[in-house]
Amino acid sequence: MTDPEPGDAVVPHAPEAEPGTAEAAATARAFVEAVAWGEHRTVWALLGPEGRKTVLRVGVKNGMDEALAARLRDGTAGMGESEEFLGELVDGLRADLAGNNLDDLEYAADAEHAPGQVRVVLTAPIPPLLGPVGLPVGSVELAVIDGAWLVERLVPRPPGFTP
Repeated sequence: MTDPEPGDAVVPHAPEAEPGTAEAAATARAFVEAVAWGEHRTVWALLGPEGRKTVLRVGVKNGMDEALAARLRDGTAGMGESEEFLGELVDGLRADLAGNNLDDLEYAADAEHAPGQVRVVLTAPIPPLLGPVGLPVGSVELAVIDGAWLVERLVPRPPGFTP
C-alpha cells in the first residue's frame, strides 16, 4: 500500500459494519429451532453474556447452587453438571414457547432499533381470512457481540399481551 499523493482524496477507514437485521432474524430462528430440537449446546452457544447471566440468575433464584452457577458461567462445570443444567434450560425455554408450532413461526426484526441491538418478533401464521398479519407469540432480543448477533433474552409473549 502506498501513501496518498498530495491532492489525493483521503477516504477514512470505515468501521466494521454490524450484521444486518436479516442475520438477527436468522439467529433468532436458529435459537428457537435449537430449543425445539433439544440442541442444548447450540442454545448455550447462541446466548450472549447478558442472556447467560440471566439464565444463571434465574437458576440460582430457583434453587441452583451458587458455586455451580459460577462454574457454568466460567465454563469449568463438569460434563454431567453442564448437561443437566442445559437440559433443564431447554425444558424451561420450551415451556415458555408451549402451545406454538415452532416449525411454522415467522421471524421479523423490528424496523426501529438501537445500534447493536434488535428485537425479533416471533409470529404464528393465521388463516388469510382472519387477517394479513400473523399472531405474535413472543420475541427474541439480540445484541451484537464480537461481530455476531447473540440472544440476550427470550420474551415468551409480546409486550402488552394479556390473555
